[in-house]
Amino acid sequence: MKKVMSHFVLLIMVVSLVLSGCSKGNNSVQKNEGASNTGGEKTANASKEVIELKYWVPFSGSDGEYMENMVKAFNESQSEIKVEFMNNNWDNYYPKLLSSLAANSAPDVAVAHVSHLAELIPTGMIQPLDELATEAGLDWSTYGKNQETSVIRDGQHIAVPLDTHAVVMYYNKKYLGDAGLLNEDGSIKMEPGAEGFTKMLETLKGSLPADVSPLIIGSNNVFTYWIWYALVQQQGGTYFKDGQPTIDTPEGKVAMELIKSWIDKGLALPDIGDNSYDIFKTSKAAVTFTGVWSTGNFESEKSLDFAAVPFPQLYAQPAAWGDSHTLIVPKQDNKEKQVAAVKFADWLADNAAMWAKAGHVPSKPAVLESEEYKALPYRASYAAVMDIVKYMPDSTKLSAVNDAVLESLVEVNYGIKTVEEGLAAAQKNADKLMSK
Repeated sequence: MKKVMSHFVLLIMVVSLVLSGCSKGNNSVQKNEGASNTGGEKTANASKEVIELKYWVPFSGSDGEYMENMVKAFNESQSEIKVEFMNNNWDNYYPKLLSSLAANSAPDVAVAHVSHLAELIPTGMIQPLDELATEAGLDWSTYGKNQETSVIRDGQHIAVPLDTHAVVMYYNKKYLGDAGLLNEDGSIKMEPGAEGFTKMLETLKGSLPADVSPLIIGSNNVFTYWIWYALVQQQGGTYFKDGQPTIDTPEGKVAMELIKSWIDKGLALPDIGDNSYDIFKTSKAAVTFTGVWSTGNFESEKSLDFAAVPFPQLYAQPAAWGDSHTLIVPKQDNKEKQVAAVKFADWLADNAAMWAKAGHVPSKPAVLESEEYKALPYRASYAAVMDIVKYMPDSTKLSAVNDAVLESLVEVNYGIKTVEEGLAAAQKNADKLMSK
């Protein structure tokens, strides 16, 4: 037990709960000079000054490259606005953004996850957008209803939604086909509900090679929390109610018992972290629950014949964990810059088929119907997840509560605590955090 505990403590120390759905990286932080209240540079052939915007993002890897290319495309598409792309290290992005807002030195426009808006709003420096949107020509009805609703606070839009990034299901078509688990259209053949899904995994186990797992999930990282959260929501359960966490509930118990049963029955591997991506990618697992940002990684493996669909409905109602990248406009004296920032944000959403290459689901239904988007492999197959995402509640202490819940759920997966003990500990720790 000492060895298990020591290993577990080490894992908890290195696991970082990231609710953004974005992978972390080692990007260097570009120098931030904050928002400028001056006009901009004059073009050679026009007397009107170009409006210059500083744009902050927290993207690593391919996400950063795709977004940088979008900024270049925007700058080349018109001559009135010039956007300066400034990528920041994910690990300190929100502390840096919060500090810049408090010091009135924020960028002109910045990416913010829906799940982090509650941290930013209390600064009093996030500009409500309805008046600016009217001047910028932004039509809120062109956005997905779920995504639009996610950025409304006190009856006002406070951000422009760019995408949805959610946990979905990927499966190896060869393995499921060999087990007789595919319909003619390539969809999974299984009975409904949690029992039907578990039975499908059991059928897979009976046909797979010994070194291939029926299911792979991050059993010691944030994916356990995200999957648990989705299963609670599918039962109509809550995570917060009246501003307080609701962890130790009947729905929470049912959800965690199901996850633990997959491990106990040998249907999912224990002690799995970020390597769950590579386990599926190298055909060592038949099914995985992971984020849409994995699509590009999986399709780079030519030997992998896979499909991607929304997170499965295992209980009474469809639901999935998800978040959204949005664009916020900090308050400043230069309204012309603010209007330009909204125009830029709306342009990104209109052209998000470019962003979808990173796996994310664009926030505008019209983009989903475009030939450019439909031409991308896999993406359209899980786009419907945008309608079933259950966004996390607003709380300035959300991240801390999530960390406490994850720690207890991982202890359950390791067998250190029972489901009942784990949820009780998570509830106690969450309540303590909220009381501080």
